[in-house]
Amino acid sequence: MRITNSIVMRGFNRDLKRVGNLKDKTMHRITTTRQFNRASETPLTAAKALNVRKSMYFSDQYKENLSVADSFYTEAETSLLKVSEELAEIRETIVAACNTTKDSTEYNIYSQQLETKVKQLCSVFNTDTAGRAIFGGSSDESMPFTIEFDAQGYASTVLYHGVPLNALSDPGSFPYSDEVFGDIGLGLNIDQQTQVIDPQSALRISFNGAEITGSGTEKGTADIDLSSIKLGKKYCIDVYADNVKKTIEFTGAADAADNLTAIQDALNEAFKKSDEIPKIDEQGVISLENGGIVCALNNPFAERTGKLAIDNDSGYTNKFKVNFDKLEDGKEYTIEVKVGDVAKKITFTASEEGDYEAARDENLANIQAALDAAFADTGYKPVISKTQAVLGTITCEGQSVELSTIVPEGVADAEESITERDAFYSNNYLQLTLDAVKALRSGDIDYANGCIDRIVESSEKLLSEIANLGCNEDFISFNVERLTTREFNLSERQNELETADLESESTLMKTYSALYNACLQMASQVVPNSIFNYIS
Repeated sequence: MRITNSIVMRGFNRDLKRVGNLKDKTMHRITTTRQFNRASETPLTAAKALNVRKSMYFSDQYKENLSVADSFYTEAETSLLKVSEELAEIRETIVAACNTTKDSTEYNIYSQQLETKVKQLCSVFNTDTAGRAIFGGSSDESMPFTIEFDAQGYASTVLYHGVPLNALSDPGSFPYSDEVFGDIGLGLNIDQQTQVIDPQSALRISFNGAEITGSGTEKGTADIDLSSIKLGKKYCIDVYADNVKKTIEFTGAADAADNLTAIQDALNEAFKKSDEIPKIDEQGVISLENGGIVCALNNPFAERTGKLAIDNDSGYTNKFKVNFDKLEDGKEYTIEVKVGDVAKKITFTASEEGDYEAARDENLANIQAALDAAFADTGYKPVISKTQAVLGTITCEGQSVELSTIVPEGVADAEESITERDAFYSNNYLQLTLDAVKALRSGDIDYANGCIDRIVESSEKLLSEIANLGCNEDFISFNVERLTTREFNLSERQNELETADLESESTLMKTYSALYNACLQMASQVVPNSIFNYIS
């Protein structure tokens, strides 16, 4: 085959371009410090580099999540330390109020101090960070804790997301109690059926305020003032019973018995799938046979319905009862019953029945007969409750009732009283403090003293919560260090995959430059002369 000048020229140009391209690529790698610019240049290395970059992105996101969580935990720990200090001062204030004899003015001063402390604690628990209330659970509301005031303007009830903290014993039954988790690179695991995150695979970044402060009470009933029901008026109330909330509706009737039937029918329908259906007695007290907590509130969204007068008899109340456990068989007792401003003495003889239920029924009948006789001409009709949950409590619709045991002449004053205030203690130290305030205002030092021990127990639980927060902060610090080390290792791997070796590239650059220059020098031997070479 004849080798023509055109063939030689094409071969020369091809080699010159190839060497030039190699030289240019090497120069580009040196100036950009990158091994490649397109994935097509080295597909396998590019795929590895992309995986490394993806891991680095997630590591950075995990560190950001840890930073947010750290701010939550730090703020929560600071808040609870402040709460611990406030609880110590509350305890000291109650002790000071109970240990010396004081008049009503001094008790009112102590009560005002304690009320102020509760308001301060609520403001601490309403602390927010990053636009969310720390102790608001999964809610973004700025004030999960609120306080309701009674008719006299005194703080009476602490609410969490609109629900009294005494109403539910299970913190998980309150609104917005779902946990919020942050992915910190532990291998987030979600149950495909329930869509619930495995707590061990993430970090919790929400705190249930009801769980921190405590919830529920030893026992509780809801007392509806039947006299507040108007004929033809529609009513809507929320009933909380054994951690189940149901809303019931009924229309007021002319007869009290019809109203009780309407309310009971509504309760039966609402709680038909529950373990136990709340019962309402003749005095309007809603309770559970098993002694569980019952609470009732006027439904805030039912604007067109009337509002009932409802007392939630959990914690401290102004109701009194006859303690049947203290009655001696066959013994005669005299007690003073004060209804409003009318005081009457009633006398009854304790049953000698051997069977407990028979003795209980006889005692109830004897006391009710004595009440009917004593108040026959007063216009008042006090009744003694037969419901197991509030057995022996004497009430009179729309009136306050007080009981006191009358010690017969010639009997030692130290004889045990059979009457007592029908009050129970809250499991929440905010509500417990307000209950102590009510007790001090009414002069019930015994109840206020009982609050002291329970506040001490709450302080111990609070210290445990603070310690738990400290452990979680250590866990956060550990994971930050772990991710920092991981980022360093990934950065090194990224450099191996993406960064050019400048020493090798410089050597190649010199080699390609020498080859390129050599090719140019050979051009005189390959490229034929043209007419322009002979023009002087």
